[in-house]
Amino acid sequence: MVKKYFAMLALTACCTGCGLLENNNSGFRLPVPTSSSGVMPKTIDPSQQLARTALVDQMVDKRVLFIGEVHDSVEHHENQLRIIKSMYARYPDFAIGVEYFQQPFQPFLDEYVAGWIDEKEMLKKTEYYKRWKIDYRMLRPIFQFARENHIPILALNVPEELHNKVFKSGMKALSPQELAQTPTGIKPANANYMQRLRSIFDSHPPAASFDYFVDGVLLWDEGMADTTVRYLNNHQQSRVVVLAGLVHILYGDGIPERVNRRLGANQSIVTVNGADFGQFANIADYALTTELPSQTKDFPRAGKLGITLVDDISSMYISYFSASSPAKMAGLELGDHIISLDGERVTNLAELKAVMFDKQPNERVHVTVKRDSIKNANNELQFVVQLN
Repeated sequence: MVKKYFAMLALTACCTGCGLLENNNSGFRLPVPTSSSGVMPKTIDPSQQLARTALVDQMVDKRVLFIGEVHDSVEHHENQLRIIKSMYARYPDFAIGVEYFQQPFQPFLDEYVAGWIDEKEMLKKTEYYKRWKIDYRMLRPIFQFARENHIPILALNVPEELHNKVFKSGMKALSPQELAQTPTGIKPANANYMQRLRSIFDSHPPAASFDYFVDGVLLWDEGMADTTVRYLNNHQQSRVVVLAGLVHILYGDGIPERVNRRLGANQSIVTVNGADFGQFANIADYALTTELPSQTKDFPRAGKLGITLVDDISSMYISYFSASSPAKMAGLELGDHIISLDGERVTNLAELKAVMFDKQPNERVHVTVKRDSIKNANNELQFVVQLN
């Protein structure tokens, strides 16, 4: 095979919700397969309504639209929302499948879309900031649009407890009960996909061995494909828009190949964010242009307490104050156990982040702590902290 290479955004193993977290700030090179057909993706600008309409019109005889992303790119999520809005205008009966949430938490996404719980409760119950950790504010407009228009959101990913075990010891390590939670018929990766996975693994190995790494990636791919197709089989007139990392979508390998296999035909359109992908044959059906960073406004900074927390089994407590920490200036001390913010109980760091995610600098937050040295009825103290 003639070796060709393209620059691609780094994929690391630091995200427990994905393990193949595309990072928007650095890159390495992945092999490009030699194409037999040489079909080039069509490059379109999703900010143009006519371009979005032309793309969505291609879904007339398709059931799944993939939109590949770099997880921490605001511009990529903006493109996704533009296309989702056009899908809703043309084919309102569809669901949004997302890599960011894991299958056992589907009931809480359903409750959020139905309006039974609010955003912060959804983030708490899905353990979002424990299992994914990417700033939810990037996804928020998509989720709000889904809720406003009663568009189902599908938790596509397998539980992290399973894929963490597989990355460590392979599929063979799963118990019969754990295997029952995985999709049947996990197929091997094709040669081109294996080559790309080897490049990723060699650059930053996120697993104990390459074989275990491949097991873990295929578990993700098959799990997300299986969830997508089960929804389609239960909703025969519906479609699904799948939002997932580029590595799971490029060249139609990963999730699309497994969706099409389960549906028995090519029922997918593959789009990827990044106009540069337009130069690579067969990488996708469409390459989406994005605004240059210099053309976009800075993502707003969230308000900060200025603390570092130890999150143990029984409670979380302050272990460090940053320079000019507003929490320290308000009177909090090292060792204080945070138990509520603005009256909302928090028992771990993920819940605290779910409450804090949309707080603004200079906003005042009521913080309740337990302090071991205080001898009152409940050892609780309350402070008002002006965030920085």
